[in-house]
Amino acid sequence: MTDKKMTFDAIKNELARLDVKLADIAEAKGVSAPHVTNVAKGLVKSERVARAICLSLNKELAEVFGDTYSAKGKRGPKDRSIRKLEIITAIKAGKPVPKPSMTLSAN
Repeated sequence: MTDKKMTFDAIKNELARLDVKLADIAEAKGVSAPHVTNVAKGLVKSERVARAICLSLNKELAEVFGDTYSAKGKRGPKDRSIRKLEIITAIKAGKPVPKPSMTLSAN
């Protein structure tokens, strides 16, 4: 993707040109106007709000926010299926649960 993104002033000015207020976006998404402002400034992340800003600007997410929302899988639950199986197997067998580092090195 691109590291280029719009500045807050550019977003705000473009929205003003289109007669869209950050408060309008906030109401549409059921969040506070300061939250939308913070997303537009890049102070907090909310893909849901960022997409609403992009829809208001008629631009793609990467055009407005650069790579900010392109990295998937960095947050949220990780796949623990192997670790969970190790834990369950060890406990059922009456053995000590292996340390997590053993799981990581086995992958």
